[in-house]
Amino acid sequence: MNLFNEYRSAGDSGGQKPAKSERETDSVGDGVPDLPPGFPVYAGSEATTMAHFYRGEMNRLTIWRTRMDATTNWAILSTVGLLSFSFQNPTADATFLFMLASLWFLLTVESRRYRFYDVWRWRVRILEAHFLVPTVAKKTNTMQGPWREDLCSDLLYPTFKMSMREAMGRRLWRNYIYLFSLVLIAALGHIFGISLVTSGWSLLTREYIAASVRENWMLLCIILITYAPLVGLAVHGWKRRNVIVELHDPRGRRAYRV
Repeated sequence: MNLFNEYRSAGDSGGQKPAKSERETDSVGDGVPDLPPGFPVYAGSEATTMAHFYRGEMNRLTIWRTRMDATTNWAILSTVGLLSFSFQNPTADATFLFMLASLWFLLTVESRRYRFYDVWRWRVRILEAHFLVPTVAKKTNTMQGPWREDLCSDLLYPTFKMSMREAMGRRLWRNYIYLFSLVLIAALGHIFGISLVTSGWSLLTREYIAASVRENWMLLCIILITYAPLVGLAVHGWKRRNVIVELHDPRGRRAYRV
């Protein structure tokens, strides 16, 4: 503030700047490092605006992440509860159908939420990679590109960054593949008589398996129809697993553009 008053008084007196002392010159030089040529210097108002924008996008990201976690918790609780009910009632075939229907419904809901989450995640990564990193490191040889144009275009016309099929495939690999596998094992055990209630592995004879297939052919067909699309989603999600990533494995770190 003293230096500012001296500059202002010098301008009022004739435009001559006061000579700095050696102590003042050293302190200023030590406190403000030299920026490399071409470094994007942001004014105070611009930096404040970007900081508030980053906080807002991070808040959106956190909200949608919380919604996704809630859907996953519903899927786990409903699956465990219905499995417990199916073990107590070995003749309740409709329980497995209700479990599969509820898992498909929750997978669809969570995939939709994941698409919204990915939009805010994309914006946050843009700011972190292209704004915060150059500002903190004071280097221009970091990740560059038309990120300003991409961000402005997305703000004017927001778009999803992945399809619904890709989102379902990725959420399937993350969480739901374990739940669907658990339900499949329990359903097959229920059909072929290897559940905790009916008996053990001694019932797995050729005659008994053939009789079980004849008696439960409709349930087996529904299970086949239900799990066939999951195979396609799993294959598509596996192919797209390295296209968009959230975190890197330190052993396989590679540069990419978000």
